[in-house]
Amino acid sequence: MKMSNCTYEEIAEKKRIALEKLKAKKTGLIQNKTTAPSRNLNNQQVIANINQTSAEIIKKTNSQENIENRASFFINSLKSSELLVKRQQQQHVHRDAIHPYKTSSDSRVHCGNKTMKESKKQVGAAVSINCKVQMITSERFEVQPSGYHAKLIEVFKSIASKSYDAVTRNWNFALKDYRLLQERILHLGPDIVFGSIPKAVFDICLSSTKEADKSCLISIEPTLSEKLMPFQEDGVRFAISRHGRAMICDEMGLGKTYQAIAIASFYQEDWPLLICTTASTRDSWANHIRELLPSLPVHYIQILSSSQQYINEAKVVITSYNMMERHISEIMECKFGFLIFDESHNLKNTKAKCTKVADRLSQQAKRLILLSGTPALSRPVELYSQLHIIDRKFMNFTDFTTRYCDGKQSNFGWDAMGQSNLKELNLVLKLKFMIRRTKAEVMKDMSTKIRELVILDPAIVCFNDHVRELMEAEARNLQSCKGEIQNKVLLKFYAQTAEIKIKGVWYEFFLHKCCTICFHNLINFSAYLKQIMEEEKKCIVFAHHRIMLDAICDCFSILKVKYIRIDGSTSVQDRGRFIDQFQKNVDCKAAVLSLGSCNSGITLTTAELIIFAELTWNPTILAQAESRAHRIGQQKPVICRYLMAKRTADDHIWNLLKAKQDILKKAGIFCENIQEINSTASAMQVQKNSPTERREILNSLSVKLPTSNKMIESSSVDKGTDVIQEFYQDDDELFLDIAC
Repeated sequence: MKMSNCTYEEIAEKKRIALEKLKAKKTGLIQNKTTAPSRNLNNQQVIANINQTSAEIIKKTNSQENIENRASFFINSLKSSELLVKRQQQQHVHRDAIHPYKTSSDSRVHCGNKTMKESKKQVGAAVSINCKVQMITSERFEVQPSGYHAKLIEVFKSIASKSYDAVTRNWNFALKDYRLLQERILHLGPDIVFGSIPKAVFDICLSSTKEADKSCLISIEPTLSEKLMPFQEDGVRFAISRHGRAMICDEMGLGKTYQAIAIASFYQEDWPLLICTTASTRDSWANHIRELLPSLPVHYIQILSSSQQYINEAKVVITSYNMMERHISEIMECKFGFLIFDESHNLKNTKAKCTKVADRLSQQAKRLILLSGTPALSRPVELYSQLHIIDRKFMNFTDFTTRYCDGKQSNFGWDAMGQSNLKELNLVLKLKFMIRRTKAEVMKDMSTKIRELVILDPAIVCFNDHVRELMEAEARNLQSCKGEIQNKVLLKFYAQTAEIKIKGVWYEFFLHKCCTICFHNLINFSAYLKQIMEEEKKCIVFAHHRIMLDAICDCFSILKVKYIRIDGSTSVQDRGRFIDQFQKNVDCKAAVLSLGSCNSGITLTTAELIIFAELTWNPTILAQAESRAHRIGQQKPVICRYLMAKRTADDHIWNLLKAKQDILKKAGIFCENIQEINSTASAMQVQKNSPTERREILNSLSVKLPTSNKMIESSSVDKGTDVIQEFYQDDDELFLDIAC
């Protein structure tokens, strides 16, 4: 009914009739059950009352002073109606009956003449149940109902291949019964929403890919074939069975380079070969090609490092991601038939220029191998661009992120930062795209790796009340912020933590050496430098901020320890020379490395101790850094020590590491547990000196502290973000990729 079609008199008449009915029901005139003559009499009385009341209502409505009270008078009359109250009670019964968290005790609650249990039976058919479906093996799929539904369970039990997991409370069935289950659930009506398996996933599970026979290894260069370990041969056969388009994602240090070159040797008729890697490993790749493929003339191997080079006649071109972007025109003209993308997680961003260039090259090439020990650093969405390069027909971005990244539309666009159906994603990767082995699986005689957590002395780290209050304020600010603001706060907090940790790190390195000379009564809780000097151990020290790297180098210089330093400013030539110096020179005891520039692509197996002076929020970066020493060729146990400062950004980053590594483990692309600590050392537990005495000892040596540390003494840790930007030495978007 449209109000514009009714006159004022018609509206008033309808209100009048409704009010009289309500009034009659309230007084019980209509509901009184008497004899027939009495009912007739009552009806006559009702008619008389209606006429009398209508005259009064019309008189009131014509009064200007009661115009504003007509609406409230009508609503109040409705609220006083017994019929309305009864209907509201019935609505509450229906609402409570379908509530998913009601307990069985609720069935004893009565409403009117019916119990809640009876009401549930009436409204049970209106309950909506969502069933998520995902593959868990190549032959079975799992159904996850959002709630209990008796008829749905009956359908599950009617399937012959049914299996119930009491732990997860989910049902799983054979893939052959997928259509049958769909048909039977369809008869339950619209109340059951049954998910589906994407066609691409369905086809992958139904298709059986046979591994290539070992006879294919005969076609590989004999010099290389003889050096392949059994598990590396399996990796080569896996890629060949996928027609030369696959990912090799073995744990760091298991020889992915050897496997990639072996696959390239098998498909040599599809050359020329383009190898894209990081700038620091181009020379290493060239050396491997010359060593493992001696039949290839040396002049056919070209390293693309400047725009003046001519590459059209080269059989093997080695370039960096940055150079690939700059010389895309020349590279496209060469029509490379075989591509190798080393450290392929650099292609994680679909909007990055290097990813777009790699995608163009992949459409032109027949064979394509991706290498990465950490294919995704933080989230499943980072896998999409790499999978898309291998097989463009697999899924589009929206389908992939909706299925595996909990993709959804938000106020800021498409949100694909989550994770979902990780069991199925892990299965798809193994069946179609990726082979991944861990050191524990294939290297039974591999040296052990021990992780230790060292809590820096809080009396040294927070050396005055101002610093302590500042750290507490930043921690509170971090907890209260969200989204991009929280990321910026964490970056600032991270830089400030580096500043205040310098004294703690110096205390652990420098003062322990001094205690053997001047302070015999001082017992440091760890014996880092003493063990290195006396036991002839070599060590690697990782840090991120330049201020921390400078402080560590100054410490080694004062102690007259010969060391090398590699960071983002180190040239490629110096980088290779420093690595050889550390590996071959017995007197070179330490390597000070940037956590962003040196977490991959280098081998330092002569080191037995790895010290992390700073943390980072990506567990894969730390795992890669550990593998610089713990890899094939390492004969001795490797100790990894993490230096943490309480009440700093380290506390928050440590929690981020656990959350991220759990997600990556479910997807099957991370095998380490960074927080699996074998031992924990605390300065508070073993130091004999009081906090005041330790501060006095450190202050007495303040003349030896690095100049960069003067910023701490002047309490400049509260500088703005504009000054903090200078502490970042590496131009790498990885350090801005924070998920809180």
